[in-house]
Amino acid sequence: MAFRRKMRSMALVGTAMALVLTLAVVVPAFGAPPTTIPPVNDHHKVTAPLTKGMVLTISGSGTAFKIGDQSTTESASISLTATVERVSFGRALLNFTGGTLTVGSETFTVVSGHGILNFHSHKIVLHVNLKDSAGKQVHLILFGKNAHVPSPFNVGDHFSVDFVKHQSKLAHQWFLDLSSTVTRSS
Repeated sequence: MAFRRKMRSMALVGTAMALVLTLAVVVPAFGAPPTTIPPVNDHHKVTAPLTKGMVLTISGSGTAFKIGDQSTTESASISLTATVERVSFGRALLNFTGGTLTVGSETFTVVSGHGILNFHSHKIVLHVNLKDSAGKQVHLILFGKNAHVPSPFNVGDHFSVDFVKHQSKLAHQWFLDLSSTVTRSS
């Protein structure tokens, strides 16, 4: 009988020790005050170089090649103003609010347009509706490469874009080969 009592006492002490050890391990993990949680490491956070509301100016010059007879060329220049409408992971949506395209002596004025700038592939695609001096609407498509946007992109900062021939065109009229600069205006 004394042996059984000793065994019960030892079992009770063993159970109590197991409970104490379990609480010693679990309570500090769940009961840690918020001041002991390490702060978020912000310098590893990925942020987009552009933000909604930024105003960008795209300006440049190059050569226009007549569609159907590429031996016919004219000088070309562009000046576009865009607002960043939306930014999601890896890209930005642009809305064109003004500007001009000049091919030779003919100037086209921006009516509306939109574009997408991809931060990962460093490409930009623009679709812009223009109006010629007679009021006729024409469509401008620009495909740009090497658009390496700096981060952060502050007011006055700029980056280069190459709008390439055959993929950049004033619909049914000219292929465009333009070297351009994108500058943050505000």
